[in-house]
Amino acid sequence: MSRDPVELLFDIEDEKLLTIGSVVDRLKGEFPDLSVSKLRYLEEQGLVMPRRTKSGYRLYSQDDFNRLVRVLTMQRDEYLPLKVIRRELERSPAAGAAATRQGLRKADFVVPGEERAYTAEEVMQLTGADLSLLAELEEYELVKARQVSGVRRYGETDCGIVGAAAQLALNGLRPKNLRLVKSAIDRELGLVEQVLLPALRSRRPERRREGLDQLEDIVQATTQLRQLLLTRGIRRLTAGAADET
Repeated sequence: MSRDPVELLFDIEDEKLLTIGSVVDRLKGEFPDLSVSKLRYLEEQGLVMPRRTKSGYRLYSQDDFNRLVRVLTMQRDEYLPLKVIRRELERSPAAGAAATRQGLRKADFVVPGEERAYTAEEVMQLTGADLSLLAELEEYELVKARQVSGVRRYGETDCGIVGAAAQLALNGLRPKNLRLVKSAIDRELGLVEQVLLPALRSRRPERRREGLDQLEDIVQATTQLRQLLLTRGIRRLTAGAADET
């Protein structure tokens, strides 16, 4: 019986390698906007480097696949620019090949004890943002620095927010425009708080763990819902333009 060409695997030295079409097919459910052209672009940027056959076909190993999932997850969940993602991969190339579930993980809900902190200069260097953009983000409470040994520093999450804001600023969206996004997130957090705050504040460890499990499920589902609603809205927005091309 012939194998579905989308699921075609190459056996090279007992290693299963995926074609580019197979990679897209396997990840399309989690990353609906993924395409062959996007994979080629990520390769051009040096983020994923599949091997090539003599005929020029791209072949992805399991490590390539895991690395790709990590890149796509950082783009989707943390809105990090590619140069920041590249730096993260260089710092820990094999760290936690990202889980294939939608949204954040339970470990992300616990404040890390050793979260890396960045000075304003480091944030600007990593993200391409300028000082005025950073000041605007603080003015509208999208990021917040803390004093560490007399120096204002920003956490890793704040650095990711600045990176996303820098990309949006290139397209005419300044921090004052992003207040709507923050307001929507704040309202969503309010709903989660109504449901789970008693469990998360419980004195019983098992009840707190149960609350964290529920929180993970809710965040996974709401993240997926938000992404799908946005995708649907964008498709409607671009429908006319697609008809004209």
